[in-house]
Parts: sequence; structure tokens; C-alpha cells
Amino acid sequence: MKSHDVVILGATGFTGGLAAQYMARAYTAPNSAVPVRWGIAGRNREKLDKILSGLPCSNKDNIDTFVCDVTNAEDLERVIKATRVVANFAGTPFIDKALPIVELCARHATHYVDITGEIPLHRSSYDLHHAACQASKAVILHGCGYDSVPSDLAAYLAAKTLRERYGAECAHLTTIVGDSSGGMSGGTLATIIELVTKGSSIPGAKEAAARGAYALDPAGCNGGPDRGVAGDLGIVGYEKRAKTWFAPFLMAAVNAPVVRKSNALAGYAYGKEVRVSEVMKANSLLGAVATVVSLATVGVALALPPIRALLFTLGVLPKPGEGPSEKTREEGFFHIYAVAAAAGGKDAPTCTAHVRSGTAGDPGYKATAIMSMESALCLALERDKCREEGGVLTPAYALGDVLVARLNKAGMKVYVDDK
Repeated sequence: MKSHDVVILGATGFTGGLAAQYMARAYTAPNSAVPVRWGIAGRNREKLDKILSGLPCSNKDNIDTFVCDVTNAEDLERVIKATRVVANFAGTPFIDKALPIVELCARHATHYVDITGEIPLHRSSYDLHHAACQASKAVILHGCGYDSVPSDLAAYLAAKTLRERYGAECAHLTTIVGDSSGGMSGGTLATIIELVTKGSSIPGAKEAAARGAYALDPAGCNGGPDRGVAGDLGIVGYEKRAKTWFAPFLMAAVNAPVVRKSNALAGYAYGKEVRVSEVMKANSLLGAVATVVSLATVGVALALPPIRALLFTLGVLPKPGEGPSEKTREEGFFHIYAVAAAAGGKDAPTCTAHVRSGTAGDPGYKATAIMSMESALCLALERDKCREEGGVLTPAYALGDVLVARLNKAGMKVYVDDK
């Protein structure tokens, strides 16, 4: 029998530490009427003890600590055998650390969540371990933070509501990234640089690229009408169904393939020929163009080693282990919404679903810690309400309404517009 509900792996990192703080506030006696059996794991005992001593709860005796080097198979197996769910924050990047963890989770029927948007890892994880996870019924969920829970859940709810209200499939499913405020972590930045500089040499990258817009689709699926990974709306323009100007969104190349995978896993419940897109809201055409220029400038700066090194030296870019201030995290916010439209032109029915941060804070860190831990707790505490099957799945497909309810209870606002 598993002794723990969830263990946070990589708890001494920036986001892992935030996840531990959230669990201490929300699920540890006397803060919680229904305490969760949880622990923290990291490779350095002194850092673990420091994290433990700083947790915002008076009762720390029931929070176990595990010294665990993710490159040590014996350490990993000891942790994985002890818990129902591993919440993995050991990244920067995840690609060289997560796959052995997933393999052991499949072997020991332990569920797994992480926060990475590394598409090559998603692809490799499925190709290598999906069948074993199906056999053991272990659920593996990558991308349980800002990438890609809001996009995945908003699309799921919008498409589901369109079918329930109008009996219609989606012809178009567009996710809009609205107003947001937050900061960047050095670990996230290091991961982006790693993916950009190493490109196709990363395991899973070629396999994902070969599938184009449907980079994450399960085996045996035939793709669909989309050609661009982020969709086919173009670089800038006006989205009539969402009634907004738009510009590219950097993480759309991660989120849109996840949404397409959710649809495929669900037997194309959203629509067999649905066009999936994700863009960023802009206030005007000029604002959209300005966003494109800004993204291009940042891209050039990160791609050129001398400029990148100078920005690190000057402190403009954060280093691994660094992240936004507490003030930035607390005052941050986000709003993502998805518009599902049936076929039939301007008079076709539409449904809009929203994911707002509420009290969860900034998207990349405080809110990501909350979303990932609530995803883990769906599997630890409410497994019978989630999809029965195991495998390398997606948050929306595996957890669906269970996660929606938990996020709303945690202070976020996830809902569908009235008719």
C-alpha cells in the first residue's frame, strides 16, 4: 500500500518550493480539515530542511522528506513506490530527467504530473511508455501548469458545451490569451534556450516535427485540417468569432497540440474536422504588429550567444533558480478563453469558456503551482471520478470536470458563458 498521496519531486527548486508552500497552506493540519499525506523530495538534505522549516503551517511532523537524486534509479524507485502520485518539478530542462521517472511510474502504477511544455518530451513519453501505462493504469500528465491547463480546459469546456447546448461539433476552436501579468523564471528561460539551441537533436523532436500541427496525437490518428502548429489564423488579424484583434502567442506551439491530442483521445468529441488555433489578444492592429516586433526582437536576442550572455551578465535575464518576486507572484493574473463555433457561417452557434486566475496569482509560478498540485490531487484523492484508463494522456481528457471543480474551489474561476 502506498504510504503517501503525493510527493513533490524537485521541491527545492523555484516552482517546486511554491508547490510545497501551497500544500502546506491548503492541505496540512490545522490549515485543512482533511489533511493530505504528502512529502517533499530533493537531492540536497540541507535545502530540503530549509524548505520544510519555511513552510506556512505549524504541524510539519507529518510532512516527510526524501533525499532523492533524479539521476539515481534506486532513489527514484524508493520515492515512486511510496506514493500514489509524483508531482515532478525537477526540470531545466525536463527532457533528460523525466523519462526515467515516467518509466518507473508505469512499472509501479504510480501517477505522474509535471509542468513542462517540452513537446519533444511529451512525444517521447507517449511513444516509449504509453503502452506500459495502459497496462498498469498509471496516468501520466505533462503540462499541468500554465502550459497547458488553461488552454486545455477552456477548449474542453467550450467544445463540450457546444455539443450539449446545440448538438453540434466544432468547426473552429480558438483559444485567446487575454490580459495577464507575471514574471519569468530562470529555469523556464534556460529550458527555452535549450530547446532552441539543440533543436532536432533532442529526443522526440524529429518525431514531433514529422507530425506537424498534430505533434502529440496518439498512435493511429490521422491528424486533421490544421497546417500551422498554432493554427491557421495568420500572424496578425481580427478574429470575428472572438471579436478581437490578435497576435501570435509564444506558447501556442505547445498548447494547441495538447488541445488537438485531447480531442483525439476523446474520439474526436470536439469535432472530426475542427480547426484549432491559439493566439494572443491585441487591442488594435497596431498593437498586434507591435507584439510581433517585440517577439522577434526577443527571439533574436536569445538566439545570439553574445547578446544572450550580456543580458545574463547585466541581470536583465534571470538565471536558473531565480524567479519573480513575491509581490509579482501575488499581484499577477491571467485570463484565457476559448470560443467553440459550429459550422454555418456568421449565424452558427458559439460557446465561450473562460479560465481566470482569480486568487491564484501570476500564471507561470504561483498559479502553476496550484494547477499542478490540484491536478495531482485529482489522481490521489478522486481517482474514481477521473478517466479509468491509464496512459500518457492530457489534463482535460484525464481529469476534465474533476479538475474544473478543484480549481474553482482553490480560488480560480473556470466557467462557461450563459447562452
